[in-house]
Order: sequence, then structure tokens, then C-alpha cells
Amino acid sequence: MISAKKLVTIVVLLLSVYESVYAVTRHCNGIWKPSPGMSWMWQIYNTPTKADIVASGAQAIDIDMWNTPTDLIDYIHSLNKTVICYIDTAYEPDRSDSSLITASLRGSEIDGWPGQHWVDIRSSVIRNVMLSRAKTAKSKGCDAIEWDDVDAYANDNGLGLKASDQITFNKFLADMTHSLAMSVGLKNDLDQVVQLQPYFDWALNEECVANNECNLLLPFIKAGKAVFGTEYQGSAAAFCPTQNALNMSWLYSDLDLNGNGVVQCCKSKNPKNSTCEWVSETCAPATAKEFSEEAPSSAITSASISMVLILACILAFFA
Repeated sequence: MISAKKLVTIVVLLLSVYESVYAVTRHCNGIWKPSPGMSWMWQIYNTPTKADIVASGAQAIDIDMWNTPTDLIDYIHSLNKTVICYIDTAYEPDRSDSSLITASLRGSEIDGWPGQHWVDIRSSVIRNVMLSRAKTAKSKGCDAIEWDDVDAYANDNGLGLKASDQITFNKFLADMTHSLAMSVGLKNDLDQVVQLQPYFDWALNEECVANNECNLLLPFIKAGKAVFGTEYQGSAAAFCPTQNALNMSWLYSDLDLNGNGVVQCCKSKNPKNSTCEWVSETCAPATAKEFSEEAPSSAITSASISMVLILACILAFFA
């Protein structure tokens, strides 16, 4: 007869196996969670070529959701890379759903971007437009979304939008994106990083070095979440050592983000071929069939095998 002490030992052993097999699946929930120090490529003004993507050596590719064909997204996935899709929350006159954002929902023109306007993020109409855009991203195979212009309150928006309105809207974007099993990043909006970091999987910033405000992004790093960013001026040789020390994934790029003149801040290089070496991903992108609450079939198979082996050992021990 098995003693109570031995029975407890067996139960603990079985629970440990269960935990080790299912932990990653539960933590990731089919959603990409990049670690600090990962590499990325950002080209949203035009569509990168396959050669551009390969040459970048980046683990994550950030592209425009509207203009990137699905077959290119499939190609990126075939290289075991993550696809981040750029989507603007502002009014843009040339989008297929622009007519849904009527004049009454538009605010001031966004400085430096003629024809683009801040929108009333308090409106259910705007939320439905964003949901529709996110669903389009999902249908095209995007693993993550970079929502742009999520700091209307900090600009002359012409709609009287307040910081509290932005917090509410940005939380909506994060929760909605997660509900579609996609990862989501917080872009800029540095003054609200502390409140919003728990809701977002990573951050993206423009010119925190030039503006001397990179320290505001540290809550993401401390939480084990990647911070991607770029500078449009200065020298990569000057700012890369600092950004590498902060464990932030930084680029130098043209303001047009057209792929020209890009320099990656490479933290370490392979001594054999001088290529950049990067940290591993926290969670690889899951396929659509893995987005249910149940564990993927591969995890179930691993669990079954592990359980059989453990039980076989136990029976052999007491035989």
C-alpha cells in the first residue's frame, strides 16, 4: 500500500509536469509578447520587398496594414518573423472607410500631415471603425498592431479631448486588440506610460533620445516588455550605445520610413560573420487554430507523453 507521503510526492510530480507543459501556452495565450532587446524593421511609407525583409535580419517587421498584400505577410511568416501592422486612429482621406468618419467627428488637422485630422475618440462610431480595422488586420494575418496618433489630448486636437479620454480610448484599443488574439503596442504617449503599461505588450517611440525622455519608457523594460524606437536625426554611433545599455531596440531612419538609410543599433555581433545577434522571443506568434482557450494540440501531445512516462516510472517503482 502506498503511504500518504509517497502519494503526496506523486501528486506534486504530476502537477509539476502539467505546469511545465502548459505554462507557456497559458502565459502567451497565443499573443506575441516581445522581450527587451529584440530586433525590428519599420517601413510603413512604402511596401518592403522580400529582399528588404531578408536583408534587415529583423525578428519583427512593422508594415502598413492597408498597403501590404497578404502574400507578403505570409512570406514574412514563412521566415518565422512577426508581423506588426501599422494602423492610424486618425482621419485619413484616402482610406476605404474614411467616409464613416464624418466631419462632425473630425477635429483639428494634425500638424505636419495635411488632410489628416484628430478624431473624437469618445464616439462609439470611432470605436467601431477601429474594431473594423483591427478585424481587417486579423484577417490579413497580422500578429500585432501599432496604433498611431494615440495622444490627441497632448495636441491641439480641436475637440476638447482630455487625458482621461485618451486613457479610456487607449485601454479600449488594447483590450479590443487582445480580444482578437493580437499583440498591441503603445506608441509615444509618454505621459501616460505608467497608467497604460499594464495593458500593452510593448512600446514604440519616436525620438526619445532627441527629446531626452527615454527614461519615461523604462516601466516597459522593467516589466520585461520590448521598447522599439527610432531617431530621425543625429548619429547612430552616438545614440546606439546608450539605447543598447537601456536594452531598447533602436533604429536610425529617414523621417519618411521608406527603408532608406536605416541603421540598427546592434548590441552584439556574431564574431564569425559580423551579423547582429538578438535575444529570443518571449512567445512566438501562434497560428489561428491556437487562439482558443484550449491548449494547442502539440502541447496536449507533449502533456500526454510526459504523463505516460511519469506513470510508467511510478508503476515500475512500486512493482
